[in-house]
Amino acid sequence: MKKFFAFLVLALALLTSPRIVSAHAIALACLPRMGINLTSLPTQVICQFNEPLIPASVSMTVTDANGTRVDKNDVRFFENDDHTLVVSLDTEKMSGGLYTVKWRTQSVADQAFTNGEFQFGVNTVVPPTPTAVLPGVVMTPTPIAPQPGGVSDLIPRFLIGVGVVVLIAIGVLFWRMRQT
Repeated sequence: MKKFFAFLVLALALLTSPRIVSAHAIALACLPRMGINLTSLPTQVICQFNEPLIPASVSMTVTDANGTRVDKNDVRFFENDDHTLVVSLDTEKMSGGLYTVKWRTQSVADQAFTNGEFQFGVNTVVPPTPTAVLPGVVMTPTPIAPQPGGVSDLIPRFLIGVGVVVLIAIGVLFWRMRQT
């Protein structure tokens, strides 16, 4: 009987624990930094991602304000780190101005494609960089307040009620076992 109760407690713990959700690969940090204004031309762009990437499914391009590509089209892993991409820049095509870095990756963890972009400047003002958008995730500028009494409110209440009933049942069974 003790094994049954141990199994029941373990099953309840596993069923009520939060689920692990696999995230998509997003850029954590880049050099030059996102939104920075440099005083000299960079020779490469390096971006580090939060997950390992699939080598055949990565791309990174750098364009000037006119849309002219200024990278050398040689995107690769930085020092064989599968989290970090690097692309060389053709400084002969570059001068002062605004540059846009666009990346597209596929994560090893969940096979999902993600993309994003950011800007940096050389001797110019750089507008704010938008937040990366993940596929299938609706981005809202302000959080939406939950509506009282909605469906999202019923599920936690139901689970709490079930948990209380199960705990009471376990308590009654233990009390009966001690009585015999």
